[in-house]
Amino acid sequence: MPTIGEVVGFLRDIGEAVMPLVSSTGLASLRLRGLQTDEKAGPGDMAWISPAHVRRVPERLRTFAGSLLICSEDSPTEDETNTRGVRIRCRHPRLAFIKTARQFFMDLAVTDWPESRDSPVHPSSTLGPNVKLCPGVVIGSNVSIKGDVLVGPNSCIANCIIASDVVMGANCSIGLPGFGYEKDEQGRYWRFPNFGRVVIEEGVEIGSNTCVDRGSIGDTLIGKGAKIDNLVHIAHNAVVGENSIIIAHAMLGGSARLGNGVWIAPCASLMNQISVGAGAIIGMGAVVLKDVEPGNVMVGNPARRIRTEAET
Repeated sequence: MPTIGEVVGFLRDIGEAVMPLVSSTGLASLRLRGLQTDEKAGPGDMAWISPAHVRRVPERLRTFAGSLLICSEDSPTEDETNTRGVRIRCRHPRLAFIKTARQFFMDLAVTDWPESRDSPVHPSSTLGPNVKLCPGVVIGSNVSIKGDVLVGPNSCIANCIIASDVVMGANCSIGLPGFGYEKDEQGRYWRFPNFGRVVIEEGVEIGSNTCVDRGSIGDTLIGKGAKIDNLVHIAHNAVVGENSIIIAHAMLGGSARLGNGVWIAPCASLMNQISVGAGAIIGMGAVVLKDVEPGNVMVGNPARRIRTEAET
């Protein structure tokens, strides 16, 4: 893993770094251990934060507990935030993070697969008792499956923790990289590498032909007792609350968050980063662009509130 000084030097060399700010001396030789979100970072972690998040919640700079934070060139100065570790200002923070991750941390994003059809489980993965893998299932690296789990034919799983009493249909794709890119000034797209996992809790059911992407940084979470229909897409870092229902052709954008007991009707689309409160209902074909309060019933494109669940 690189040192902070090596990362700072790399960002300067590619023209992204504007000004590094160091709150403690002697940190250039500190070796980074990995990547994390800015809110969960600890010693040894590198993270990035978007300008929008800084504008909305400026205290996230002050409370950052990691070792290296990539932020925008107009972020407040060190004295204003009293940040720990090293904070480096960059012209394009997300792009700078992508390029740094690709340069130094890509081994954390690698998914390996079994070498033979006769042994469909990667050696690094573990299966508990009473796990049934139907024909054609492939289990890649970094998978842990507890007992009493059924995985349907031709499903593909990697980078995943699956609790007990989980049922999965045919042709599912769980824990593979999601879809995320950043455009540079030359119009080229840079893929955001995925380093996280999918965590599936007890009693979850997932229908056939459903995709659940691994987290970009951090994990995608499917909460206890959630039921997911066929042909559903759940993007990176999404959170599905306990006992929620997601019906066919629905789509959850990256980092969308569902509270407990949410009902998502067929063909609904939820924009990335939004939150849907507990007990809310999203109607058929609704396009949700803003946060939804608990218990609200939302319909239309764009989705609008028609009543609360208590009024039904």
